[in-house]
Amino acid sequence: MKLKVICLSVFGVIFMSLVALMSGVSEIVQQEAGDDIIHIDGIDPTDMSAYYSMAEYYPPDDIDTLNVNWVGGRVEIIGFNEDYYFVEESATKYLPEDKLLSYKCEGNVFNIFYVSSDDVVIDDAYKKLEIRIPKKMAEKLKAVNVNTNGEVVFKNFKADSIKVNNINSTVKFENTYSKDAQITTEAGTVYVNVENTVGYSVDYKSKSGYLNSYVGSGKNHYISGEGTYRYNVKTRSGNMIIALSEAVN
Repeated sequence: MKLKVICLSVFGVIFMSLVALMSGVSEIVQQEAGDDIIHIDGIDPTDMSAYYSMAEYYPPDDIDTLNVNWVGGRVEIIGFNEDYYFVEESATKYLPEDKLLSYKCEGNVFNIFYVSSDDVVIDDAYKKLEIRIPKKMAEKLKAVNVNTNGEVVFKNFKADSIKVNNINSTVKFENTYSKDAQITTEAGTVYVNVENTVGYSVDYKSKSGYLNSYVGSGKNHYISGEGTYRYNVKTRSGNMIIALSEAVN
């Protein structure tokens, strides 16, 4: 029988205890945290080799909407070749439970929050969120909504709607498409890597930024092919860069 676990939490570094499934029952797997702590002093907080794995979560397989509210740090949402959702939180040091993310499952909607308490402030650690979408669902998503002040990376999936509200960090789309992608930033650069066989449209509005693409610079609106997928970017001073890639088989 296929293991189906609703919202599992895994705390710690390497040692993992596995929990067997009972149909319709949610189980939690925990690990003991190690003593070693990785601090951000003197290192690049975006250096992935410096991360301390904090917890893993396994939402239901039929999730079709992701809502992410992440104060800061990198957020990755990526399609992958497995049949289950995988969510991992990492930080540059061990964090107590009240500084871990929180989540809420509401039907087919998975809501993720930066910490379990609204009044918790993390000023000495950098947190990363990674969401892996199963291949069978990666082209059936209804909506992905991300609110954050950190970097956002989308890769290898499609969604009817994608919305990003990002203050000043980069937003990257790689082989990721939506009929309604709306990105709002203050100063962050938006990178879009599109396949050469895909039709899309761009609508870019900025007070002092620039748009640069393989079709030329300075054009704030254009349509490629049938314009099936749309990227609407509004920013005060952020740039937008569009690159062309070979089609992914």
